[in-house]
Amino acid sequence: MAALVRRSLLRENPEVKEQINSIIQTAIFGAIAAAAGVAAFLLLVIAAFLWTQQHYDAIVASGVLGGAFLLIAVIALVTLAFLRRRAERHREHEEAEAAKAPAWLADPALILAAIQLARTIGFGRVIPLAIAGLAAFGLASAKPRNSKNRRTSADDNRRRAA
Repeated sequence: MAALVRRSLLRENPEVKEQINSIIQTAIFGAIAAAAGVAAFLLLVIAAFLWTQQHYDAIVASGVLGGAFLLIAVIALVTLAFLRRRAERHREHEEAEAAKAPAWLADPALILAAIQLARTIGFGRVIPLAIAGLAAFGLASAKPRNSKNRRTSADDNRRRAA
């Protein structure tokens, strides 16, 4: 059954067949490139060891390459810790933003009660009330929270100057 669906899907949609072929080719050539990169890295490490061994000593060569790989490992671990900490802060920030959302929006009982009330009153009367409520909410949220009247702010400025 699955083979029949797959054949009909590939016959009817040549774009799907092209996408599948592209994915397979990408995977194959990506694996070849990764294997070649690992082999090149190993040969470079061996060459660096042999060069260092010829110019200094086998113990020095081992120590230098060991120190280089230790440095790479420490840099990778510090970077990993930094990225995890940043991801945790981002997750905490998202949770804090989600907690700021009003709880009544997530309460299905309250939403059902509002719908029932709107049905009882009639949607024709509820829509103007809702628009007026949204406008009042918009005006209230547009006003700065720390706003003071002019007299108070002038008094504050005189106190600061004195």
